[in-house]
Amino acid sequence: MYDGINKIQKGIKMKKYLSIFSLFLFIATLNAQFQPPRVSPQASVSQTFGYTTITVNYSRPSVHNRKIWGALVPYDKVWRTGANEATTIQFTTDVTIAGNKIVAGIYSLFMIPTENSWTVILNTESKIWGLSHKPENDYLRFSVKPAQSRFTEQLQFCFSEVTDASCMVLMNWENIQISFVVTSDLASQAYLKMKDAINKSPQDPSVYNACVKFAAEKEIFLEEAIDWADKAVAFGGGYISYFFKAKIQYAQKKYVDALRTIEKCREVGRTDKNWESFYSQVDFLEKQIKSSM
Repeated sequence: MYDGINKIQKGIKMKKYLSIFSLFLFIATLNAQFQPPRVSPQASVSQTFGYTTITVNYSRPSVHNRKIWGALVPYDKVWRTGANEATTIQFTTDVTIAGNKIVAGIYSLFMIPTENSWTVILNTESKIWGLSHKPENDYLRFSVKPAQSRFTEQLQFCFSEVTDASCMVLMNWENIQISFVVTSDLASQAYLKMKDAINKSPQDPSVYNACVKFAAEKEIFLEEAIDWADKAVAFGGGYISYFFKAKIQYAQKKYVDALRTIEKCREVGRTDKNWESFYSQVDFLEKQIKSSM
């Protein structure tokens, strides 16, 4: 009889254990099937200027009626510049920030806020949890001034004042804005690309025309650009090549030479079927040259 009772008790215990195990398994299955949204959602923003692209990957904590600066985010302590994983900033080319050269790559982005001045930190360790800052891996530290801004509920990165060679990175949260300018050596980058294109297609007038056009617009490499323009003409670039050569001469303040080149441009252009849609640009350039003499 006692054996029977023991067997019954063991059976009850086994069913209890199985029920508990089934419950845990059910909860685990639910967790595998359902993931609640992050409290601080992930975000990514990019901006291209010239040949450079900046990308910031970060999480966006909310104010939630809390005091942020000097409270939730303490002053004089390293802040992860977001939430969750480390906020990162990537540069696809070498850039300059606050007078410092930055090698192309991905960096974690930390900040040290104070009431009157902030320290921005680029750290070489990028695949880390946001709180895992190691000062020995800091690549650069520079100071910026915080500015008052419109209220922003969720932390936000964006870009402004974009040119061919620079852009401003902005971070807004609560009523504070932090910003810094990133610049690139556009001229050097462009020159390498132009030389590479010329080396690959040394007899293509369209390549020389593109290089001369860029040089004229930016007023750089002017002496070499004259040689490129002559090669474009020699390889059959037509009136377009003369037009861009005149623009280079205008940039060099060689006004008489530029007017002679304009006349050659017209002489060649009048026999081209596309001249009617282009000659107004030639007329405008001629007026610019004459008004500068």
